[in-house]
Amino acid sequence: MSRKKTNIEKEIRALKKRLAKKQSRKRKVRIVARSVISKSKTVIFDPCAICGVREATTRDHVPPKAIFPQPRPTMITVPACSECNNGASDFDDLFKVYLSMQATGKSEIATRLFKERTVRTLQRNKSLLAKIKAESKSLLVENTEGESEEKLGVLWDSEAHDHVVERTIRGLYYHHSKKVLANDAELKVQWLKSIPEEIESILELLTEQVIGDDQVRYKYYIAPEDPRHSVWLFDFYGAHYTSGYTEPTDS
Repeated sequence: MSRKKTNIEKEIRALKKRLAKKQSRKRKVRIVARSVISKSKTVIFDPCAICGVREATTRDHVPPKAIFPQPRPTMITVPACSECNNGASDFDDLFKVYLSMQATGKSEIATRLFKERTVRTLQRNKSLLAKIKAESKSLLVENTEGESEEKLGVLWDSEAHDHVVERTIRGLYYHHSKKVLANDAELKVQWLKSIPEEIESILELLTEQVIGDDQVRYKYYIAPEDPRHSVWLFDFYGAHYTSGYTEPTDS
């Protein structure tokens, strides 16, 4: 192995450790199934990129199309089973609501997402609106001029957040590697207030992708020697940051 590759692997391992200190949630891996044995005959099928178990019969958007207002940018889709695809819509809707509330005002597109999609969702879903109001509180934050100003703080739905981010990572992993995440790997998701300063020096080691007009930026690295190791950083609308990484279960 070259010295350059060795240094990159060391930096990636250090990056995962730093991200783990921010916050981590274990996600049990799903078994990858690429064939079904029936009556001594092997039937080959394309596995779902998300669960890795069931047959892919449709395509799923990663990140979810719900977080993009019309007209949507060119989207990434991956093969998915109907259960993973259809069962994610409620989480996608919740993620859209909380993301747009956090991002509105950051850009014209983010504000349009909130006005055109989230407002209608909250008008239709009165219980969600009541939940958000009950969990919101005023906070003093420092603006770009260094002055304190009062803003409304909204508590995210953590289950919806982690579910969407995990599904997005699994889908993008498949999109870039053309393989389902191995069954002996686990995926961890972290919340970030911003991109940590301590990892900015190694961001150049990660490949960057942009979806739309800076609506979603993400950086990733999949270790070529052992693809079970990967790192993912996300910037949604320049307002919400999150990350995740994968590693062997016996690490």
